[in-house]
Amino acid sequence: MPQKVSERPARGTRPKRAPRLKKGKSIIFRVTDEEDARLRREAGELGISGHIRSRVFSGGAWNRDALRTIAALHFLGRRVQRLAEHPAADAEVIATALGDVCAAIIRLADEVPEVDDEDAAAP
Repeated sequence: MPQKVSERPARGTRPKRAPRLKKGKSIIFRVTDEEDARLRREAGELGISGHIRSRVFSGGAWNRDALRTIAALHFLGRRVQRLAEHPAADAEVIATALGDVCAAIIRLADEVPEVDDEDAAAP
């Protein structure tokens, strides 16, 4: 089978990537298969290291999914506000928008771990 002839010059090899710099120490611990599955499920996009760091040091990590949901809630809240300020706003349209906001709040409440008032007040 004949090879394709091209007028372009052959592409050169890529240079090697610089080695990653270690930003801190590694800590290794053993978990069961069930614990591993639970840890990966709870960590989500954040990653296991970020999840454990946030749990152990009580903060310092952001849940991207929760932040996206909050941003969507803000957008829906502004939509409801604009609808309510409009003199010819249809009550059914406002009720639908409020239903969307309530559904998003319920989804967010299911995803966010419960926090005690004492835990929230601690520095």
